[in-house]
Amino acid sequence: MGILKPGLLLTAFALTACGGGGGGGGGGGGGSDSTPPVTTAPVQTDNGNTDTTPETPATAPVSLTTGGTLSGWTYTTPEGREYVLRNSGISAGSVQTHGVTRGGGQFLISSTSWCCGRMSYTIFGTWTQHETGQHEVFYTGDATLAANMPTQGTATYVGQGMRESNLSDARFDIDFAAKTITGTIAANDTFGSEIAMQGNIANGGFTGNAQSGGQEGTFTGHFNGPTAEELGGLAQFTDTTKNASFGATRQ
Repeated sequence: MGILKPGLLLTAFALTACGGGGGGGGGGGGGSDSTPPVTTAPVQTDNGNTDTTPETPATAPVSLTTGGTLSGWTYTTPEGREYVLRNSGISAGSVQTHGVTRGGGQFLISSTSWCCGRMSYTIFGTWTQHETGQHEVFYTGDATLAANMPTQGTATYVGQGMRESNLSDARFDIDFAAKTITGTIAANDTFGSEIAMQGNIANGGFTGNAQSGGQEGTFTGHFNGPTAEELGGLAQFTDTTKNASFGATRQ
C-alpha cells in the first residue's frame, strides 16, 4: 500500500485520487479525479454499532484520534496512508481534502480532510471510509503548558466543527477560574445535528459530556499556543456519523 505525503497547503480544497498502479491506493486502476468527493449530511444511524457511550478520558492528550495514528503534524489513516497536515510556508485558510479512489477514479473509497491554515497552533480533521461508513476524527497542535494556562477570568473561543469535509460554526465559553468549558457546534444541512458540550479544564486540556441528535457522547481537547490562544478537540458518539472534530481561536 502506497504512502501519500501532501505538500504545502496551497489551496483551499484539493482532492488527490490514488489507484493501484501509480503511488498507492485501492485496486482497480489509477488516475486523477478533479471532481471533489460528494458529501451529504450525516445519516443518523448506528452503523450496526451496539457499543455504549464512549468513555471520557481521565486526562486530555495533546493529540488524539479515534482511528489511525498521529505523530506531531502527521496523520496516518486506518488504511495506512500518511498525510503531513502542516508544513512551513503558506497554508490554506479552509478545508483540504484528499480522496482515495478505484476504477480509474470513478469510485471514492475514502477521504481525509483537515482544517484550518488560518489557525496558528491547531489542526483538526476527519477520515471517512465511504464504502463501509466508518467515520474517524482527530486533532493535534502546539499544546499550551499547564503552567502557562490562565487561571482567572473568562474567554470566548470561536471557530468551526467538522464532519467529513463539512464545516459548521463553533463557540466555546471558558471560565478559567472555575475551570469549566461549555461549547456548541451549530447544526446545518451538511454538517448535521448540533453538538452541545459541557466539561472541565485540567492540565491544559479539557474533557466532558456531549450530546447530538438525542445521543449522549463525550468530548476531549486541548488548549494550544503559548498562552492558550487556541483550542482543538473532538466529540465522539456510539453512532460514529455524529463524530466531529473542532478548533477555535480566542476572541
